[in-house]
Amino acid sequence: MAPDSTIHLIRHAQGYNQLPQSHPDTNVRDPVLTPYGREQCHQLRTQFPRHKEVDLLCASPLRRTLLTTLLAFEPEVAQRGMQIVALPDAQEGTDVPSETGSPLSVLKPEFGDQQIDYSNLADDWYVKTGRNAVDHGSLFARARALRRWLRDREEREIVLVTHGYFAHFITGNIDEHSGEQTAKTRYGTTGEYWNNIMTRSFTFQHENDDEAAFVEIDESSKKTAADEQIKHD
Repeated sequence: MAPDSTIHLIRHAQGYNQLPQSHPDTNVRDPVLTPYGREQCHQLRTQFPRHKEVDLLCASPLRRTLLTTLLAFEPEVAQRGMQIVALPDAQEGTDVPSETGSPLSVLKPEFGDQQIDYSNLADDWYVKTGRNAVDHGSLFARARALRRWLRDREEREIVLVTHGYFAHFITGNIDEHSGEQTAKTRYGTTGEYWNNIMTRSFTFQHENDDEAAFVEIDESSKKTAADEQIKHD
């Protein structure tokens, strides 16, 4: 583990699965970003303050998370030659079609081999059984394994682009018994859901505990609570 490593946790930009249910693409498998979602990626690229410090890019292997990372972190990919590590443990936590990923036979022709590191993907990485099952116990275990993987890296600043529901399991902002989702910070509760391109920054509470629990960096926690206050004013 790099000392004082920082994880920038980000929800992907808007995908077609988020459009009104009357839209023909809302229930397709593994949808891409909408035109507005691509605009959000430009917004994230402009607003993210630490492009020069990032030394590892990771993403859920679904198409909208890979696209969000490619577009929002273009300076790292195109200018610095950084690959995006596709992490199956970061995929979404339900088994509906729009939350189910694509096989490598689809991803590689679409994204190529230069910009994405597929080495962590088995042929059946998207099948929601076993390690990838969608019951709460499996989701908590997968989130724990993901945090441990991140903690064991040597990089100091890591970007992880994931999904709104599973982000709660990664951060621990979900009740283990009721399944109620929260986004609590030390300055207040930010609401039940992560918005598109919402970014929060974390480090680890301890170096060697089994949970590899996250703790939000103070500056990020203040910003998250302030943004929520503005939304409700």
